[in-house]
Amino acid sequence: MAQSRETFEFLSPQWLAAVQRIAERLLRKLDAAGVDFTVSEELTDPPAGRARTATGTLGWFLRIRDGVVQVGDQPLQDAHVRVVADYDTHHDLSRRVRAGDPQAIATSRKLREEAAREGRLRIEGGLAQAPDVVRQLIAELHDPVAEITK
Repeated sequence: MAQSRETFEFLSPQWLAAVQRIAERLLRKLDAAGVDFTVSEELTDPPAGRARTATGTLGWFLRIRDGVVQVGDQPLQDAHVRVVADYDTHHDLSRRVRAGDPQAIATSRKLREEAAREGRLRIEGGLAQAPDVVRQLIAELHDPVAEITK
């Protein structure tokens, strides 16, 4: 769990900086030498005034390159995994702390599957081909980030 209970507006500069710090802390415990992998999220229909792209979306990326993590404020088209979702759907999923609870995990999975069926969430690429260290980091990153997300 995250040590700080301070929360930040989803995808704000402060949120991105906090995610960077959390990812760096988690990555220090892992061997990511030689790894080059990027995950990107692009959210459609963000709240008024929040879009950061020419197409009116809001996004971010997390890149691990040779043991260094970078968090940025734009979606990347060439990411290994690209999540494209409507803002409200992804915001809801991103704030759900699972804490290893099977019911919470099942609920999140059900909501993701429903959103995908309804066209509110699309995942291009996948973590199946990601190095183990990336899958571990992503799994460990969710709850601390959910805890800081307004």
